[in-house]
Amino acid sequence: MLDGRRELLRALDAWRRGAAEAPVVCKWTVAGPALSPLAQAHRGADADADAGNGNGNSKAYLVVASTGDIDRHGDTVAPDGWRLDAYRANPVVLWAHDYRQPAIGRAPAVWRQDGSLLASIEFAPTDFARTVAALYQQGYQRGVSVGFRPIRFEERRDARSGAFLGIRFLEQELLEISAVPVPANGNALLRAGDDAARRLMTPSNDTAASVVMLLRGLRG
Repeated sequence: MLDGRRELLRALDAWRRGAAEAPVVCKWTVAGPALSPLAQAHRGADADADAGNGNGNSKAYLVVASTGDIDRHGDTVAPDGWRLDAYRANPVVLWAHDYRQPAIGRAPAVWRQDGSLLASIEFAPTDFARTVAALYQQGYQRGVSVGFRPIRFEERRDARSGAFLGIRFLEQELLEISAVPVPANGNALLRAGDDAARRLMTPSNDTAASVVMLLRGLRG
């Protein structure tokens, strides 16, 4: 996983030249050191933080995992470029892209809809996952982020000056979805949390009709 912007650009250039493997790209905003020590500190957190819903993880949460908008890195990720088969076989939800720690949840459904990548996520029955679930349930945290392997990309440059603006990811393989405090994409947020989401959001629900039914149920 690459944290630094300069490191990512070097890795992408090396991959394009055939001198390295494709890097893992994580679309979130990070300042300071990796957050795994924070995750470790919370793993012994009181399970009562589940806000009274049993084990705190019984809900399914509808999230916008990614959109085609320009993000805080100056990049765009093409909504129709997502390759989802591998992720559906291993639909992990992580804390802040920490690949060294066990998953804190899963996404039983992920699909493309109206220019966005949507997902239904469920949190694991562990103390730390309960703590994270409570943050979403109570509105203290809403952001999510994607980690992916780029397949095709190009540079974004200013049409007049030629200045480098960012990267346009055209095709990418989804590896994981992460719960994060600040996503790189300002629209990658929790949309709704409802038990009805789990019943309706299944891998076969890629059709517009099923998504409309889901959203109507959540609004009701």
